[in-house]
Amino acid sequence: MRVWTVLARPPSERKAPRTLLVRDGFSWGALLFPTLWFLSKGLIALAAMHAAAVAAIAALLPPAAAPLLLAGVQLFIGLEARNLQGWWLGLKGFRPEAVLVARDEDAAFLNLASFRPDLARAAV
Repeated sequence: MRVWTVLARPPSERKAPRTLLVRDGFSWGALLFPTLWFLSKGLIALAAMHAAAVAAIAALLPPAAAPLLLAGVQLFIGLEARNLQGWWLGLKGFRPEAVLVARDEDAAFLNLASFRPDLARAAV
């Protein structure tokens, strides 16, 4: 079973309400290709920060130490990428509404629709 966080953006004058399901847990894509993973999720600023951090580590540290620190950074991103995604969405006006447990995203959506149909309608 997987854990999903329901993030909702309330309606405003310029934007319609929107609901997103963000899965919690480890991300292999973020571990192996963090910049691409950030870009695929629309997290452009985080992708730029990651690229800048990698460039700074490679330029400032000795060649023997840089790979170890880069491996640690990659592991951290693999563990925390989905939390970073939720944090970034929070900066864009989304707020956590619920936590669901389901085997996949479709089952999580059905769980959401059964107890919060208002949020489920905004997710479509």
